[in-house]
Amino acid sequence: MVAERIIGIDVGSVAISIVTIDADRKIHSGEYRFHKGDVEENLRQMLGALSLQGSEAVAATSSTPACVTALQKYDNQVAVIESARQYHSGVRAVLCVGGEKFFYSTFDDTGKYTGSTCNTSCAAGTGSFLDQQASRLKMADIEELSATACRNKGRCPRIASRCAVFAKTDLIHAQQEGYQYEEISDGLCAGLAKNIVDTLFTAGEVPPDILFCGGVSKNA
Repeated sequence: MVAERIIGIDVGSVAISIVTIDADRKIHSGEYRFHKGDVEENLRQMLGALSLQGSEAVAATSSTPACVTALQKYDNQVAVIESARQYHSGVRAVLCVGGEKFFYSTFDDTGKYTGSTCNTSCAAGTGSFLDQQASRLKMADIEELSATACRNKGRCPRIASRCAVFAKTDLIHAQQEGYQYEEISDGLCAGLAKNIVDTLFTAGEVPPDILFCGGVSKNA
């Protein structure tokens, strides 16, 4: 029996995503928020805010903890690839950047999967890296860092994003050299982008259109 509606849950290292979807793969509602380590309470609040009428099953990603009882769990990367194919037909590449992981998957002209590259187990150069640096700059969160970076109209210091220890040193040097918060924030975002490019785009032709997703894609 096909469920009338399915609740899809993804709990990552920093955020929770929830959607309700019908048998025709139409999304009816959704919610996204940072859990700040309190997964269960945030899940309760998010589910309470959604219309779950008619929902008969729960599916979740493999990163979702055991506190969620799901009919089926799916590999996170496979879930991203399949949703990209479903909602963005003809896509040739997907770049997904989250709190601790990022990967780049490619497809041929027929949509057949051709391969992926990803970062190491180190979270440097990901969303968590920006969260950590925002805290060091006494900012409320990554949204404030992003907004501050977007206001920069001047120079941009080079800040190492491959290592949080080196980044801290570069931040101190940038402040000593007189760089403003807008410039330092912009440098952090530019450093993260450079790390992604250096890690993932090492060889081969890059398609003109890339689907960019994951929490860091919300960083303007």
